[in-house]
Amino acid sequence: MSATDVLGWIGAAGVLVAYGMLTAGRWQSDSLVYQAANTGFAAALVVWAVAAQAWQPVLINGVWVLVGVVGVVNVLRHRHAPAPHVGD
Repeated sequence: MSATDVLGWIGAAGVLVAYGMLTAGRWQSDSLVYQAANTGFAAALVVWAVAAQAWQPVLINGVWVLVGVVGVVNVLRHRHAPAPHVGD
């Protein structure tokens, strides 16, 4: 088994674990841990898929990485945003 195969298995397992944690209510979809895990594990799958020349998984996981990057940016942006001011 090559290093990219190992990376692919880690990515596949990681995506499933992240989704399982979300579904079980252990992680929230707007949490940095979920967004970062989802993005990182999908990126691992992209590396494996490119090495394997499996272009359909490159497409779907590449898009998933882009969606995840947007999620990470949104989480970080909201984390640093000031609290809304209520009334005077």
